[in-house]
Amino acid sequence: MKTKQINLIYVFIFINFAFIGGLLEAFSYFNDGMFTFMQTGNLISIFYNLFNVEGYAYLYPLISLILFILDILLVLFLKKKIVLNNKIDYNYFSIILMIVIGFIYLFIPRNLFFNEFDFSKLISIFLNTFFGIVLLNTFTYFNDILFVPTMMTNNIRMLTSLFFKYENEHEKIELRKFNSYLIVILSFVIGVVLSFAFLSFKDYLFEININGFDFTQNFIYVIALIFLFLNLILIRIIKKNLNLDGKLNTN
Repeated sequence: MKTKQINLIYVFIFINFAFIGGLLEAFSYFNDGMFTFMQTGNLISIFYNLFNVEGYAYLYPLISLILFILDILLVLFLKKKIVLNNKIDYNYFSIILMIVIGFIYLFIPRNLFFNEFDFSKLISIFLNTFFGIVLLNTFTYFNDILFVPTMMTNNIRMLTSLFFKYENEHEKIELRKFNSYLIVILSFVIGVVLSFAFLSFKDYLFEININGFDFTQNFIYVIALIFLFLNLILIRIIKKNLNLDGKLNTN
């Protein structure tokens, strides 16, 4: 397999991850009323709910922020151990981990309340945040381009900077990078739009009940799992075409 084909597979992987990021960010906002990846919004929500909303509303974004920090430390710890032990490819491991998290999310029990505190929402926040941190640290670098498949602020900044640089220097490499960032941002946006569209009209589309358990609301995670399995297959294709030294087989 030629280098160009391998590069194209990597592009598909990045597109899929950005799409998944958009799906789950919109799902988290629609389902739990907060962001999974953009903790700036959750930080604002903490103080807004603290002074303007009665009950435990301020606790949910606060828990999300705390879990975000703890999950970063957990994922970095796992990544360090895996890389140092050299037993398994981290990107491959992280996709397996996200698939496991996604399957667990599908079976979250509903209506677990203590007084007014919603434990179902707490579990949802934990799993969404954990999934998001793993995704944030998976396949973030390719061809001198730093991708963030979840938070688009940096990607938009890089897109704008590259456009300005290309207009002044007319270097093709800058245009290539610009196009790469643009594709990732559009993939994220498509994920957001699809997620909101499905969640807004799910009651008119279909209902998934198995043994009395309603999977309709969590169908977004089913879509995410499908794309994760696709990325798993793409990574296997890449690994099959690498030598033991990590160099590409071009036969």
